[in-house]
Amino acid sequence: MTEFFIPTNFEDSGKLMGIFNIRNVIEAGILSLPFVFFTFKLIPVSLTWKIILSAIFAIPIGGFALIGINDDPLTVFVRNWWRWLRNRKILEYRGEVK
Repeated sequence: MTEFFIPTNFEDSGKLMGIFNIRNVIEAGILSLPFVFFTFKLIPVSLTWKIILSAIFAIPIGGFALIGINDDPLTVFVRNWWRWLRNRKILEYRGEVK
């Protein structure tokens, strides 16, 4: 019988740094970069405060997007939620069983 050895990094393909899916990284960038941009353009404070404020807003949003919901990217979760919202039905129990 032939033995096959599974390498320790067999799940790392398609991931950035072996942890984050590429899609999650792209979504995190798309969601957090506008906050950084508007913080640097619109808030009239020194550079140190701009960096602090952009980190306060961008890190939680980017981290949430990196993790995703139930190991799905946010766009997949929103699509599934939207499908459920459109296709849900109202179940009524009238007490009758035939």
